Amino acid sequence: MNDTGFEDICDFRKVMAELEIAEPRVRALPHLWRWDDIRRRLTAADAFDLSEVHRRAFALCNPGLGGRPAVATTLFASVSVYYPGDHAPVHRHTPSASRFALEGIGGYTNVAGEKLAMTRGDLVITPNGEWHDHGNDGDAPVFWIDILDAPLIEHVNGIMTEWDYYERDPASNSGEPVKRGTQSVSRPSDYSQSLFAGAGLVPRFGGEGRLGRRFTPKYLYRAAEMRRAQDLLRHEPGGLYDGIVLEYTDPTTGASVVPTLSFRSQLLRPSEATRPRRRTPSAVYCVLEGRGVTEVGEHRLEWSRNDIFVVPGWMWHRHVNADPRADAVLYSVSDEPALAKLGVFRDQGRRADGAIEDIAHWPEFPPPEASFRPTGASANFTTSRP
Repeated sequence: MNDTGFEDICDFRKVMAELEIAEPRVRALPHLWRWDDIRRRLTAADAFDLSEVHRRAFALCNPGLGGRPAVATTLFASVSVYYPGDHAPVHRHTPSASRFALEGIGGYTNVAGEKLAMTRGDLVITPNGEWHDHGNDGDAPVFWIDILDAPLIEHVNGIMTEWDYYERDPASNSGEPVKRGTQSVSRPSDYSQSLFAGAGLVPRFGGEGRLGRRFTPKYLYRAAEMRRAQDLLRHEPGGLYDGIVLEYTDPTTGASVVPTLSFRSQLLRPSEATRPRRRTPSAVYCVLEGRGVTEVGEHRLEWSRNDIFVVPGWMWHRHVNADPRADAVLYSVSDEPALAKLGVFRDQGRRADGAIEDIAHWPEFPPPEASFRPTGASANFTTSRP
């Protein structure tokens, strides 16, 4: 009980100390997970029974978040393994999800009846509310990284998951829906990939039930297409703070593929180093190609193929390709769209002379100059800008 005698009132000095701060608190920490460690632990976990845990995966827990299943304050990441013949049960949930293939051939995700076969570097989007299941039709284990906005959705108390999936059985006399553990495949292979394969070209047919929604109607983004686009641009100067960076987008709008998350891939050419920057969004990275270093504050994260690391929001960082002869490619997911919609997206860079420049800053409102002019019983207020 506080000084007022009421348990439901907070002293405003405590409010000010908690909320009126100059910069975000350091909660999530920069951290790197080695692929060799992740893979070894996943394949040694014999206790994974899909009938009990539904997914063969380990969550990546940021050491700064007290054991919470979160890789950053608003982002969830796990690494999944599926063995030949595995079929993970169908479900849907309010968080938006993604799969980025790391190893193996034969893995797939079935999203809304579209079976999406994945090879290394392919990205599959599972928008919130879409039914999906996973499996492996190949002859060896497959691995991918899952990234979701679940901590953000949980923070606003919006987490919901459904497991009871029903389909109409064409062989049934009654025509009543039947509960199923996996979805039937109701679309041709690579349906949305073929439908939206032409850059700058949007079909005016197909896509039934997907167009006009808040997320991309294209659920599969092939690694070969992204790499080809990066190679076409490799002789451009690129961004001082990013190198050659491209974003996966909704082909019908150009917006981020889901309302809360941004998915990107950046090419760092041999020995290329970006300038330091800090951004309010947090980002999770996975190394698709090459080896290098990401400096985050006082931390030095040395990475190579398939390693995963996190850069928390508002921490100075830069990337360095440590190989003078080969490219490095980093895949990343951030919460930038969510922060932009909330009006708290900010981005700063450090120039070569050490000065800080705004890349994306708060709106600037010139201080108004108010004057009071009484007219009888009322007053008119006018503002002027310098």
